[in-house]
Amino acid sequence: MEDRDDFGHDPNVQRTRNYFSRMEAMDSKLIERSGISLFDPRLRAGRELRFKLFETACSLAVRKEHRLDEDVALELFDLCQEMAFKTCGLPVSSSDQPEKPELISLIEEALK
Repeated sequence: MEDRDDFGHDPNVQRTRNYFSRMEAMDSKLIERSGISLFDPRLRAGRELRFKLFETACSLAVRKEHRLDEDVALELFDLCQEMAFKTCGLPVSSSDQPEKPELISLIEEALK
């Protein structure tokens, strides 16, 4: 019996896989850039908080009628990751992206 990935040809599946792949790359990049050990016990809590913040911030954005295309959502994810890691006491070397006050305010509101 052959294991076939029939979903791999679906453009929506490809787009979703690409989106999550970019999230994973952002995670690896921040960890490497910040010198965080993969064995640091705070890392798990930081990653869990990151997803909670991202989910809450996305919901807030929808309620406030902010437009979150894929690129803006990934910027939001990156900022949520930085904020979550800092909140968990991990050293964070911030990204070079210019800060967007509207995204930061969503994350700050999500932290409450």
